[in-house]
Amino acid sequence: MSLNITREQILKLPKTDLHMHLDGSVRAKTIVELAKEQKVNLVAEAKALGIPGVVSGTAEELEEKVFKHEYNSLMEYLVPFELVNCVLRNTESLEEVAYRIACDEFNEGVRYFEMRFAPQKHWSKTLGWEDIIKSIDKGLRRAMDEFNSKDDVKLHGGLPYRCGMILCAMRMIMPGMGDYYKTLYELHTGDHLQNLAIMASEEIAKLAVSSMKKGYLVVGFDLAGREDGFPANVHKEAFEYCYNNGVHTTCHAGEAYGPESIMGAIKYCHVRRIGHGTQLFQWEKMQRKNPDGTEMTKDQKIEYMNQTAERMARERTTVEVCLKSNSQTLPSLRNLELHPVKDFLKYGLRVAISTDNRVISRVTVTDEYMSLMKICDIDAKGLRNICLAGFKGAFFPGTYAQHREYMRRAIDFYDECYKKNVLGQ
Repeated sequence: MSLNITREQILKLPKTDLHMHLDGSVRAKTIVELAKEQKVNLVAEAKALGIPGVVSGTAEELEEKVFKHEYNSLMEYLVPFELVNCVLRNTESLEEVAYRIACDEFNEGVRYFEMRFAPQKHWSKTLGWEDIIKSIDKGLRRAMDEFNSKDDVKLHGGLPYRCGMILCAMRMIMPGMGDYYKTLYELHTGDHLQNLAIMASEEIAKLAVSSMKKGYLVVGFDLAGREDGFPANVHKEAFEYCYNNGVHTTCHAGEAYGPESIMGAIKYCHVRRIGHGTQLFQWEKMQRKNPDGTEMTKDQKIEYMNQTAERMARERTTVEVCLKSNSQTLPSLRNLELHPVKDFLKYGLRVAISTDNRVISRVTVTDEYMSLMKICDIDAKGLRNICLAGFKGAFFPGTYAQHREYMRRAIDFYDECYKKNVLGQ
């Protein structure tokens, strides 16, 4: 029987957010504050980016004109990121933003989350790699220390708040994406952009490994950006470097391309998680050919699709599901009733409900769970499994034994919260 549960009850259950981008989750009020401190003209920046309607640069205006409920295309959805990054150019802003996002997550019942970001988008001649990592790490630790000092954690055995960082590389790069990319392009004038993207991803892989070894909260490596024409396996050297040095890997895959994109990430890049994966069961969109160059038949495509899903289920590959952002960037999913999360669950895949971009998508983890409950027939056991799947799929900044202990505490804490806040016991 489908569970009848209120928003307030969902809010009080322990949850995770494994797929959340820093630059898509900065509150409008914070952006305005940082712009004022750094003397950044948001109106001029918005105009340069082609964002219409920004004439005063207030938080209310940004929420109305920039961070919309609906976007007409993926390109329109991506533009606000560039505006946000205009104010993330120093250590103070990165630390403060990381802290505030961590506070937002905790205040809606999230007890473990991973913040992902592309360091190369923040790099400049005055803001180096370790400056970026250290600042965000400092903001996250400040939030953890603050919330873990509360009595319900310190005295009554509540679940400690934990955070991790995932460093993102980009499949495709352009000089206009930031100072790092511009400098790389100038140093290698005439070289193919794909080769530059490979160089850049390998640098991020090395940064992830070195940062983890220095004790920062870096737990993973991700590859994001346009899939079509930019397969993940092109960056396999970066993934293998992380894999061989103990850094977990995830990959945006199957968001705008078929199941072969997902299989490529799993087979060649050692990923333990897949970001989005919405095209997993879209066999008709496959462009893969047989080894002899002939077109695959319908039956062959369906078999390949099922093999991919079966491998994910068998290897417990976690799918980072972001309902709201998928409905905004993929026209075929405007109606969430059509979202493949139903099929993920039926197939037995591990699903971790996530926000993707809290502010750009105007969404919270609680919102995502409410949407999930609306479109799927989920009972009490199913909800428990989904909430705990996020803790199981976490990359976690610690040893395997520490992760197991944290997982045990998460299970106990979930059961306690469910009895108290849902069953009223």
